[in-house]
Amino acid sequence: MDTQVGTAFSHFYGSITPPDSYLQLAMRRVRKLATDITRASSMDGPWYAFLGYRLMGSYARRTAIRQSSDVDVMFEFAAGDSPHAHDSLSLLTYLEECLSELLGGAADLSRMREVVSVSFPGEVTIDILPCIKSSRGGYLFPGGFGRWAVTDPDTQNAYFKERCDASRIDLSKFTRGIKQWNVENGGILRSYHLEAMVANVADKLGDNYSIATLRFYETYAEGLSVQDPAGQQGDLSSYLTPCQRKAVSVLIENYRNKAHLAVSAQDDRRYTQAVEAWARVYGPCFPSPDEQ
Repeated sequence: MDTQVGTAFSHFYGSITPPDSYLQLAMRRVRKLATDITRASSMDGPWYAFLGYRLMGSYARRTAIRQSSDVDVMFEFAAGDSPHAHDSLSLLTYLEECLSELLGGAADLSRMREVVSVSFPGEVTIDILPCIKSSRGGYLFPGGFGRWAVTDPDTQNAYFKERCDASRIDLSKFTRGIKQWNVENGGILRSYHLEAMVANVADKLGDNYSIATLRFYETYAEGLSVQDPAGQQGDLSSYLTPCQRKAVSVLIENYRNKAHLAVSAQDDRRYTQAVEAWARVYGPCFPSPDEQ
């Protein structure tokens, strides 16, 4: 890749990456919450013993971007003897009430009733996923509206590490760029789905970010389906309505053409025009030639 184009990509990835201090602050808050929950007296209703926490999601995989920077953390509990102890909504409500008491009401259930969101104004937002270890492997977590769902972060982490190792580029960095593109175009695709899409083609992306972008669009212009690498959720594109699926496919086809023009400009050594073309692909966070 030409130095001018390579520098533009480097500046782009740097501009969309959250500072290390953001995660460090979030984890200090998490450690304090974990300590307080451990010490908290039991509340009315089903009782759960707090066992520990772990970072998960985009920050754990180094794929978080500034415009979608909530920190995801899993809190593991052991269920008590109450007949309601294995009800997902009871677990979620228990965590919300416990955190609200500790923080003076700053904890809220998500709209889909899957996580408890804790906001520290001017600092960080932390989404806490309460889980119980499953006897069949993985963890049970509230799947929305009282349902249970299953996650397996160990299998996820092993898969994404293997795919990063198979790639000839920095896959986490490239994933952040694709997430930023998604945000700039309405944010229809979910974060985990996008990460799995990128990981699925990790060994086919080539050795630079220009070619990787073009190959990503070429692959998914034909369809958005990709299986959950943890083997729990099936087709990760299943949340899309037919209308959304069509809209995203048209969008990717359009950006495949834009990426092709950018790569052609590079091949012709028209590097300034190539940088301008990549800015039309990735949006205003991608630097123009006079911003480098």
